[in-house]
Amino acid sequence: MSQLTMPLLVVNLGCEMTYILEQRLKAQNIPADKSCKVLNDVIKTMFDPGYVDKLFAPQDMYSVSQTRKIFDRLAHSSIMRLSESSMDKLFDLMMMGFKYQLLCSTKLEQMLEISLLHLATVRSIIESLPDRSAAPLIGTVEALITKTYKPMPMGQLHLVRQTLLRFFQDKRVKVSLFLQEGIQSSMGRIILPTPHNKYVGTATTYGLEGSLESQDKLKLKSASIQATEFFVHPAPLGTNLYNKERAQVVPPPRKGDAITGPLKPEEEYRTMGDEYGERRGSAGGSEFAYLSALLKVKAPAADNFKLNLFGDDDMGVPVSTGKVSSLQFAAGKKDGHLAGVMADMKLGEGKAKGDGDLLDLMDNA
Repeated sequence: MSQLTMPLLVVNLGCEMTYILEQRLKAQNIPADKSCKVLNDVIKTMFDPGYVDKLFAPQDMYSVSQTRKIFDRLAHSSIMRLSESSMDKLFDLMMMGFKYQLLCSTKLEQMLEISLLHLATVRSIIESLPDRSAAPLIGTVEALITKTYKPMPMGQLHLVRQTLLRFFQDKRVKVSLFLQEGIQSSMGRIILPTPHNKYVGTATTYGLEGSLESQDKLKLKSASIQATEFFVHPAPLGTNLYNKERAQVVPPPRKGDAITGPLKPEEEYRTMGDEYGERRGSAGGSEFAYLSALLKVKAPAADNFKLNLFGDDDMGVPVSTGKVSSLQFAAGKKDGHLAGVMADMKLGEGKAKGDGDLLDLMDNA
């Protein structure tokens, strides 16, 4: 398992989250000033310099449940409040978006290219807003991504990819957009690029004098396949597929995989089992991810608003409220690291405002 996988995971999932939030804020006709504040606050929290430094430090890979907790806090780091159902669907879309890009990468270097395209697209989104204050933070993360992964040997890059693939192994959610544009099959599986080349080699014939007489390209009959079965989406991996201004893609028909058109709204996002039961259980507080604790999330503002992100949620029970569940850390090897982080964040002044709990100190900072 690579200890340099978390930066790629968090950065790419965070950029996918920004794509989706930007599109849904427009679709829900949220006022421009509130949309601008939400996007800027999310980027500022996700790419906070102190948090990014700790994110890029070597560390073990987190579980899906722990990673989900990070993005729960990120999504609610501004005035927006999502229902639990909206947050589930948002996280599913983020996960499937990056899983698709990872599986369809035919070269190890593409992981770096996807990450940089993600960041460049998010910067263009922020720079199109009236408030561009979060844009400089993106350049810092781009530099760190390049510095960390560009000189990395192929063997280490392969280990990073394998660690990411293991993380996404059991994640399969049908996404309406992916089904309609040929990215997923009707069973929810990602359509991969073809593993075969049209020709396996070239036979060259020379004359007795050494002159070139003929060249014939050789086909491998046993590997004869239909190209449409391995349809590859034409948009570059990492592109904002939720951008309404881009041209829609119509995939070619595939055998045994009839694309039946748009799904009903309630069928757009479907998970294979309850993946969040552990998070809803009583053990969730004690297993709160370490990185999530480092996020500088402020207490909810008085003018926050609830957003029905996908139009079919029960908004009666929001995911996050003003009171955050307590955090406990068991004694272990990360305690020294945590103490250093606490000192760097300079949260000592929060002691007078609460009882000393780490999350309370962060909220009061």
